[in-house]
Amino acid sequence: METLIKKTKIPFLKVATIGILPSFLKKLYYRSKGHSIGKNVSIGIGSVIIGKKVTIRDNVKIGLITIIRAEEIMIERFAAIGSFTMIDTGKLQIGEDARINEQVIVGGMKTPQSALIMGKRTIIMEYSFINTTMPITIGDDTGIGGHCLLFTHGSWLNQLEGFPVTFAPITIGKSVWLPWRVFIMPGVTIGDKVVIGANSMINKSVQSNCLIAGSPAKVIKENFPEPLTHEQKFKIFNEQLEQFIQHLIFNQVTLNKSEEGNKIFISGKYRKDAFTMVFITGNTDTKIDPKPDLLIYNISETNVKSPIPENIKGMVLNIHEKTRIGSSKIGEEYVKFVSRFGLRFNRLD
Repeated sequence: METLIKKTKIPFLKVATIGILPSFLKKLYYRSKGHSIGKNVSIGIGSVIIGKKVTIRDNVKIGLITIIRAEEIMIERFAAIGSFTMIDTGKLQIGEDARINEQVIVGGMKTPQSALIMGKRTIIMEYSFINTTMPITIGDDTGIGGHCLLFTHGSWLNQLEGFPVTFAPITIGKSVWLPWRVFIMPGVTIGDKVVIGANSMINKSVQSNCLIAGSPAKVIKENFPEPLTHEQKFKIFNEQLEQFIQHLIFNQVTLNKSEEGNKIFISGKYRKDAFTMVFITGNTDTKIDPKPDLLIYNISETNVKSPIPENIKGMVLNIHEKTRIGSSKIGEEYVKFVSRFGLRFNRLD
C-alpha cells in the first residue's frame, strides 16, 4: 500500500544518466544547476551528488559508484570520499583533509535535524554505519575505525507499553580514536583526546583525556595521555625520521644525509625527481638557503621564532604546532608517512 510521502533509497535514474558521465561533464552539469564546484575536483564514474545547496571546494576526490544526497552539502578542500559509499542525510559538512573511506553507509531514518558534521582531518573507515536520524558531530583529528556503529536513535517496541525509545544526537570531540567495532549509543557525548578500546560499547557520556574500554565501556585511565618531555619528543621524532628514511630507501629512493650544527640535510632522487629536505633540531632563527623542498622545524618547543621565508619553494612543517604551508612531492610523501603515527597538519595556505 502506498504512503503519502514517497522516497527512493537509490536514485537509479540519476546514476544511469548523470552517473555515467565523465568527471568534467558531471562538474559542468552541477555548475549549470547552480552548485559551487571548485578546481581539481574529481567525481568517479557512477557517482552522483544530490542536494538543494551544494558547495564542493578545490581538490576534492569522490570515488566510484558513490551516492551523496543531502539538502545541504559542504565538502571542504582536499577531502575525499571512497568508492561504493552511500550518504543520505539532511545536512552534510565534511572538513578540510577529512576522509570517508570505501563502503561506508551514512543514513537511516531522516528527520529535520539529520546531519553529519565532520571536522578537519577526520576519518570514517571502511564498513562503518553512521545513523544520522539526529545530528552527529565529529571534532578535528578524530578517527572512526572500520566496522564502527554510531546510532542516534533506538526504537522498536511499543513506547506506549513502557519500552524505551531514544532519539538523541552524538557529539565526539577532537583527537578521539575509535578503533574497529566500536558501538556508540544515542545521546552520548565524548570529550577531547579520548581513546576507546576495540569492540567497546559506549552508552554514557565520556570526559576528556581518558582511556576507556568494555561493553559497556568504563574509564580505565584518567589524565591520559601523559605529557612527554622535550627529550622524549626528540627521541620519538628521530625514530620516525629514521623509519621515513628506510621507507624511502625501500622504495628505491637514493639518499645522502649530512648534519651541520642544529640542522640535518637530506638530498635524494627518485627516478627524475630530485629533492632536498632540511630538519632543524634546535633554534630556528636561521636563514635557510637554498630553499629546500621540505623544511621541518619546531619539533618540541613553542617559543621559537618562525623561519618561514617568503616565496616558499616547497613545504614547511611546524611539528609542535602541527601546521603546514606549501606543497612538494617529498613533503606530501612525508605528511602521508607520519600520519601513521597520528601526526597531521593544519593547512595555513
